[in-house]
Amino acid sequence: MKDKKLPTKIFGEVLQELRLQQALTQDQLADAAGTERSHISALERAEKGPAFATIFSIAEALKIPAGDLIDLVEQRLKTHKHKRK
Repeated sequence: MKDKKLPTKIFGEVLQELRLQQALTQDQLADAAGTERSHISALERAEKGPAFATIFSIAEALKIPAGDLIDLVEQRLKTHKHKRK
C-alpha cells in the first residue's frame, strides 16, 4: 500500500531543514511568508499539506525558487522509495 501522507511528511522535513539552515525561527518564516507560526509548525509536523499558493510564499520567504523546493521534496521521495525496496 502506498503511503499517501509521505509527500506531506517529507515536505515538512525539508521545510524545517531549510528554515534551520537559514537560522530562521518559525515566527520569522511565517512573517516573511505571510502566514501564522502555527501554520509553519503544522506543515513541519506534517499535520497538513501545503496549498499550492503556500509553496510559493514559503519558497519566496526562503529566497529559493518554488521549483527548487519541490525538487528537494521529490528527490527525498525517490531516495525513500529506493530504500524501501
